[in-house]
Amino acid sequence: MKAYKYIFLLSCLWLAACTQDNEWIDENIEGETASEGVVHLNLQSAEISVDTRSITPQDPMTDNPIYDLCLLHYSFEGQLKKVEYLDFGTNAPQLSCQWNPTLTIDVQNRSETLCLVANMKGNYPTWPSRLAELKEMTVGLKFGSNGLIADKKMYMFGYYEGTIQSGMYINIMLGRMAAAVKFVISGKDVGEKVNYQIKSIEIQNAAIKSYLFPHNSTNELFGNNIKELFTPVSDYQISNSKPEYAFYYQVGENISPNDAHRTKVIITAHRGTKGDSSTWTWAADKTYTVELGCDQPESSNRNYSLYRNNNYTFNIVLNN
Repeated sequence: MKAYKYIFLLSCLWLAACTQDNEWIDENIEGETASEGVVHLNLQSAEISVDTRSITPQDPMTDNPIYDLCLLHYSFEGQLKKVEYLDFGTNAPQLSCQWNPTLTIDVQNRSETLCLVANMKGNYPTWPSRLAELKEMTVGLKFGSNGLIADKKMYMFGYYEGTIQSGMYINIMLGRMAAAVKFVISGKDVGEKVNYQIKSIEIQNAAIKSYLFPHNSTNELFGNNIKELFTPVSDYQISNSKPEYAFYYQVGENISPNDAHRTKVIITAHRGTKGDSSTWTWAADKTYTVELGCDQPESSNRNYSLYRNNNYTFNIVLNN
């Protein structure tokens, strides 16, 4: 008769991504002994306070819920043992739930790997049979034309590496596989006689793919630039009554980029001045280019990385 073991898996969506630095699985040991076990996954998705975009506000309750889940179970040898799916439906995303899959558990207390992938239904890849291949796998992020995740279904990922014993609790943190960036745009000397009109925002080297497991470098994961044109420009005018605008976008992580692969934002705007006759004169368009990174622009040895599962705010002042 098979022995049934009860393992409790707690999976929480946190702001910090899972970044365990574990050694690779030794794939040369044979002779696994296993028994079936029912695993209880108590899943919880935290309500995250996401800064809204002034033009397309995002509801924090719809930015990070769990619509569907995929559980990958890899053995001590790094062999895929089981894939199981759970779907809550498009109209019923969950912030908390319980899932009880049955897994084949190593009874010799050797390290195994459990991976959770959220919100990838309809775009599931062919899962590799070897854990080493999964650790080098990338997936495409489904960005809409406005720089936001299509259908608001943010991909999330988390994993656990270690022994699984009867009755133990395992915490797996799910992290968003993209970064959120907010640009707060204001203008120098804005007042009664000086205004600015924002005409477009373009993000260059916006990563559209992401590794499932954390990596030290993500060069070459880019796609087409994100570009948004604003019309009529009179609706996007920095003035006394509206001294700043905030725009919210999402991009894949860009870690340790070389000079040519740094993520940049290019803002096109023009400056208006009001003459004595109360007539506005608008200067030619001017572009403002800002290289993005995870620390201050004036920092020595600045880090130009954008890490997934992080929120970044960039304050940009237009001048002349």
